[in-house]
Amino acid sequence: MNSLSKKDKQGLMLIAAVVAILGLIVAYNMRLASRPKPDAQSCIQPVSKKTVFVLDQSDTIPEQTSIEIVRRIREAIAKDVQENELVTIFQVTDASRTSLRPIFTKCKPKQDGNELTENKRFIQKAFQEEFMHPLEDALSHAPPKSSSSPIGEILIDLSLTGFLSGEENRLYVFSDLMQNSSNASLYACRNADQAISEFRSKRAGAVERPSFHNAAISLNFIPREGIPRSALDCRNGFWNWFFGDTDGPNASVTPNYLPGGVAMQ
Repeated sequence: MNSLSKKDKQGLMLIAAVVAILGLIVAYNMRLASRPKPDAQSCIQPVSKKTVFVLDQSDTIPEQTSIEIVRRIREAIAKDVQENELVTIFQVTDASRTSLRPIFTKCKPKQDGNELTENKRFIQKAFQEEFMHPLEDALSHAPPKSSSSPIGEILIDLSLTGFLSGEENRLYVFSDLMQNSSNASLYACRNADQAISEFRSKRAGAVERPSFHNAAISLNFIPREGIPRSALDCRNGFWNWFFGDTDGPNASVTPNYLPGGVAMQ
């Protein structure tokens, strides 16, 4: 039998290389096809981490406060929120008392990729168009002015939904936290125990305070000028009770303050 020529050997090596490359492509495509598909919120189930932002702009707030709220949200999403973590934003309005709907809810998609095996430009473009642009659009629309601020009722309702049901959760509240609804108003409050009792009595037959599991809660206080010290002490006592059922190894309640005092109206 004649031995293969150098040219024949080179041809066979080329064919083998092509076959190997095709095999890798088929295997890669099969792997992609077998991956779970994203749902309507761009989430790949199961989602183990969830972050919620609650924006209470029911009363007038100064420009520097609004700018800082948006900055903190962007920073949290950039630094703390991980890929495939569900991000949801709610606005506090009169309507949200009975119709609690998010203005934004999506899982954070992949932001970057491997230059050797993935199209980085496509991934980065999709991240901006499918996640960041809708998020920025949601933040740019100020809610209608409201006659009440049912922040407590909204947080209770939120605790009963799946928006903070992950293994790890984060809740950011941006509000003056001056609860103001038919159940209780803290503006004229002088005694925290009385405010708590009034709120609980009005909530009789319903959940009286939320139970957040494994939630790191950040309370970002919008400053208000002219609130009596007694009302501030009452506010602090009310919210200390309100978040008393938060549990889990990652549970915490951290107060933070926003710039820009504004007088009460």
